[in-house]
Amino acid sequence: MRFIHKNVIIIIIGFLIFLGFVFSNLGIDKAFAKTFDRTKTSSINYSYEGWSFKFDRYAVQHQGKAVLDMEISYRYKNGIGKSKLMNYPDFVPIYKFIDNFFVNYPNETDYWEILNKKLVESLLTKPIPTPYGIQYKLADILDSLTVKIDVRTASSDINIPRSSIVTAKLHHYSPG
Repeated sequence: MRFIHKNVIIIIIGFLIFLGFVFSNLGIDKAFAKTFDRTKTSSINYSYEGWSFKFDRYAVQHQGKAVLDMEISYRYKNGIGKSKLMNYPDFVPIYKFIDNFFVNYPNETDYWEILNKKLVESLLTKPIPTPYGIQYKLADILDSLTVKIDVRTASSDINIPRSSIVTAKLHHYSPG
C-alpha cells in the first residue's frame, strides 16, 4: 500500500515538472507573471481635490441669540498645487474672515438663507487678508464653495434644529 502511494506521489511530481517545462517553453509562465507584476506603477488621476473645516458651537446674535455649527467646504480648480504648493490657501485666514463677517453683519433679522448666500458671495468676491502679505481671491482657485449652517435647537427660542446650505459653482472661462 505504501508503495502505491509513493508511486502516485512520484507520478504527480513528475507531471507537475513536465507542465512547468511545457508552460515555460510556450511563454505561458511569463504571461502569467506579467498579470501579477506589482512592480509597475500606474498613473493617478484625481477627480477633484477639496478641503473643509468647521465652526462648532459658534454663538452669534442673529434672529436673537443663536448657536451654530457650520461646515465650509470647497473644491479646488483642477491642477492646483502642480506649479507651487503655495497655491493651496491656508484656511485660518478664511476662518477669521467668516468670523469677521458674522461680527459685522448689518441685518440681524435676515433669514438664515439670505445670510448664508451673502456669506458665500462675500467669500468669493472680496479679497481675504492673510498674515503673509497677500490676499486670497477664492474665486480664482475654487471650482465650488459650500457653506452649511446648522442652527442648533433652542436658538432664537425655536426648539427645532434647522440648516441652510448654499453651494456656488464657479465657471472658469479661458480667453479664445
